[in-house]
Amino acid sequence: MTQYRENLRRVTDLLTHRREEAERIAALHTETLHAKSARAAEIDRALSGTAMRVFGAATSGGDVAAKVAEIRAESEALRRERDAILASLGLPADYTTPHYTCPKCGDTGYILADMCDCMRALLRMEALRNCGAAAHIDTETFDTFSLRYYENDPQALATMKRTLSLARDFAEHFAPGKENLLLMGGTGLGKTHLSTAIARTVVERGYDVLYETVGTVFADFEHDQFRAARGETPRAEKYLNCDLLILDDLGTEFTNAFTVTCLYQIVNTRLTHGLSTVISTNLTPDELTGKYDERLTSRLLGAYRVLQFKGRDIRFQKLAEEL
Repeated sequence: MTQYRENLRRVTDLLTHRREEAERIAALHTETLHAKSARAAEIDRALSGTAMRVFGAATSGGDVAAKVAEIRAESEALRRERDAILASLGLPADYTTPHYTCPKCGDTGYILADMCDCMRALLRMEALRNCGAAAHIDTETFDTFSLRYYENDPQALATMKRTLSLARDFAEHFAPGKENLLLMGGTGLGKTHLSTAIARTVVERGYDVLYETVGTVFADFEHDQFRAARGETPRAEKYLNCDLLILDDLGTEFTNAFTVTCLYQIVNTRLTHGLSTVISTNLTPDELTGKYDERLTSRLLGAYRVLQFKGRDIRFQKLAEEL
């Protein structure tokens, strides 16, 4: 959950900035009010001592309730006078009150010991931005995945209905290690769309998700092998530890012994640790077997549920509609 901790730090920093900015503006407004009205300054000094007066009354003996009631009545009268001063100056009653982005928690992120809804929403947004699918996260959802592009081929339509249903079920009922998916089919058939939809749904359920192309992943492994020894921060460990890793476009990379070893390390480590992986590829099962060694392909075809993508390239269909 390293990425979650980083997201939490960023969100906490954002909330701190919001809170401090709201309080800074309120303090400036208070200074402005005091400059315009000496009586308002006197009232604020008196009100700031209310808590100490109540404490003193509570510990002095005698009729404590009556003393506290008297102090509260005096404070209420002072607040009414202060409101009248603000009104006479053409200022709103909340002019010196901090205007927090979230009034419920005052931009602290918590209500007592419970995380506020605003902080949960910010964490979801931060996770979406950092999962690697941010470019299309708002447009490529399960609801926007249209089956009409497959309607001219009954067999393709039946296959894609099943694929869409299984992908949605995987995301909506996600649990790390429960299942792995291998999305297989030609280019332009919706693999990236459904991968993005899976990423969004799983992130919104509070899990740590990484979405990357295989080229970027292998570049990070190469960095760690040749540069991390010089003190640079390792990059590849995150791919082995996140709750869900989504690898896009397997088979488009330049394949050599190093990339095959990296891929096997990812697949095997995540299976061993009970962490889920989604991999998309344009390769057929035979092409997959021909490109990678047997121990890797046996893992992919044996431990992953294969979701087939069939039909005609959607991009060409959309282009034809525009002509």
